[in-house]
Amino acid sequence: MTEWYLPITILPALGMLILSTTSQMMTLSSEINVLLSNKCTDFEHLIAHKKIKQLGLLTRSSALLYLAAGIYVLSGILGALLHNESLLDAPSLLLYGGTILVFIAFVLLITYDFKAVGIRKMQFNNNHNL
Repeated sequence: MTEWYLPITILPALGMLILSTTSQMMTLSSEINVLLSNKCTDFEHLIAHKKIKQLGLLTRSSALLYLAAGIYVLSGILGALLHNESLLDAPSLLLYGGTILVFIAFVLLITYDFKAVGIRKMQFNNNHNL
């Protein structure tokens, strides 16, 4: 049985994750704009391409976090209204589904972080060779 308040208590943490992801998206978008504001070298074009792919990862993870937040809210509302005693009632299933979405978003964010380090390493090596 899922208590109605459990999914609601997760929302502030989820909100902070969304805020952090959005901030990363804005910073990355600014970096891409700087790279593409002038005619760029082949290397800068490669880096911009990789960063655009990174922006896609962040966008997908952000969308999953938004969706999970909505599902948690729905789970809490249904939990307060239905008062079921089963582990497989609608509020519990929604809670489990939202948690799976958060987990997938975490995997995307971890992938983003590892790839971001790889991109920075490429930039460092290129700048070192100039």
